[in-house]
Amino acid sequence: MTPLQLPPQAPVARSPVEPPAAAGTWHGPHADELGQATAAWLAAKKPTTREAYARDLRAWGVFCADHGMHVLTARKPDADLFGAALQDPGATVRPLSAPSAARRMAAVSSWYRYLVACGLHDRNPFAAAERPRVDRDYSATAWLDENSARRIIDAADTAIGSTRLRDAAMLRLMLQLGVRVSEVCSMRVDALGSARGQRTITVHGKGGKRIERALPPAAAEALDAYLTWRADRSGEPIAANTPLFATASGRPVDRTEVFRLVRRLAERAELPQPHAVTPHALRHTFATIATERGADLDDLQDAMGHADPRTTRRYQRAARRLERDPAHLVAAALG
Repeated sequence: MTPLQLPPQAPVARSPVEPPAAAGTWHGPHADELGQATAAWLAAKKPTTREAYARDLRAWGVFCADHGMHVLTARKPDADLFGAALQDPGATVRPLSAPSAARRMAAVSSWYRYLVACGLHDRNPFAAAERPRVDRDYSATAWLDENSARRIIDAADTAIGSTRLRDAAMLRLMLQLGVRVSEVCSMRVDALGSARGQRTITVHGKGGKRIERALPPAAAEALDAYLTWRADRSGEPIAANTPLFATASGRPVDRTEVFRLVRRLAERAELPQPHAVTPHALRHTFATIATERGADLDDLQDAMGHADPRTTRRYQRAARRLERDPAHLVAAALG
């Protein structure tokens, strides 16, 4: 029996470390207070973050249940064991990468900090837990070179079907502006605007950060074509507070749809290893091409909405690592 139940407003998919019967209820002391505090903690997050944190918290609840302890009796060694189990192929069906395991532990640690602030607990067992070591200068995400990026754009522009214009516009936003998939799915029509003679689009990034981005002509044209088609199909102007990218029923596109779209276009463009081309790979491609074309670190950091410049430098170093390998200098000297 799991000592953890997520509040109704945060339904989540099964976590990789959850057994099928992961759903449970709060048990033991302070059950009502824990449930209310957890609901408030999750409610303050953006929808995509809320879903991810809910999965992380449920995974921790299952771990505690499997080890016969309540979440309020856990100690630092239990948090250490949880971190190790997340990456252990023998302990979970699908072990997590070091960055994903570290992020999951950080989410649970955030929950405990909230409980301490609410007076529901006296310590955070994850505060000093051993977290997986993450190399900030390395990114395992694939990216496309300029030729491959052009090929996938062409695949979107020449596709057939009722969603062609929408899909082409979404792809350009991810490739030409580096917009996250969650940001694409949450955008509304009123994100579009203009400033100082340029077309703009406002992106609401992580932490509620509001970023006004320049909209390149090709991306603006793709969006205009899609919105014109959408208005003609409905027979009325598109309301400003509606999703920028909508399904036939009017609901926002979701992450799963976008992931499938990117994979499908990569296959249509006959790119090598199309399964590795994801929305995040398109964001990485944006950063890589911008770096290769001489983008300033500060400008790139602002555009991508990174709070930490080290995150931006990771993309830049991944792009430049092979070209700037000192082996080229030595080889040129030695012949």
